[in-house]
Amino acid sequence: MGGIFGFLKSFSKGKLSQAGQSITQRIVSWDPETASQAEIEEMIAELDKITIEAGKAKSSYDKEKAEADAARKNYDRYIAAAELLNKQLDESNASGDTGKSQELGTSLERLVGELEKLRPEVEREVREADEAQSYYDEIKELAEMTAQKVRTARDQLDSAKREMRRAEAERNKAQVKAERAENAAGLRQDTSSLGVALEAMNRQAEEARSKADALDLKARLLTPVKAKEDDNIKAALSQVSGETAPPSASLAERLEALRKK
Repeated sequence: MGGIFGFLKSFSKGKLSQAGQSITQRIVSWDPETASQAEIEEMIAELDKITIEAGKAKSSYDKEKAEADAARKNYDRYIAAAELLNKQLDESNASGDTGKSQELGTSLERLVGELEKLRPEVEREVREADEAQSYYDEIKELAEMTAQKVRTARDQLDSAKREMRRAEAERNKAQVKAERAENAAGLRQDTSSLGVALEAMNRQAEEARSKADALDLKARLLTPVKAKEDDNIKAALSQVSGETAPPSASLAERLEALRKK
């Protein structure tokens, strides 16, 4: 009895030692809503200790209850025997059997004396069984509370992890969307730049064509008309250009031409 009830003093209400109080207070004050994985592991370790002690408390309670039940049963049996002897004594006295009455009276007195000594022992056994049950119920409640908090903490942590994964997925989607928008903006800018470049090239091409047309016109204006097959045109051009008279001209005409120079 000393071991279990020595431990009981460390845990039972109103009798907590500093160690037991520390464990109980830590569990009661623990907030599973914001618990980390490390805190959950720590509480699981505490739960292991509590459940082991709860198992011991249950075994002790079962033992104490069995002893109390046996003591009470034995006491009740003695009471029943005493009541029977008392009835027999009354009957003997009524019949006038003095010898039998004296014998029964002695036996009854001896049995009542035993009952008077036995009663405190029975009360002690019942009290110890009640204390063992109280301790077992208390530590079982503590174990159940701890287990519930651990389950809640795990659920909260798993939920937080799922929310984190969802947030990460949303962030990735938003990043992809932003990158696509950025790419699209870049393409629009490139397209706009391409349009400007094309416009500039077209303008340069137009200017080049205009310049080429001007040069061509100038060349055509400055270049004599080739009329190899038309002697008259050729002679007329030569004459207006002050060129040497054609070979068919007379010597007088050629001389005249030389004088003009």
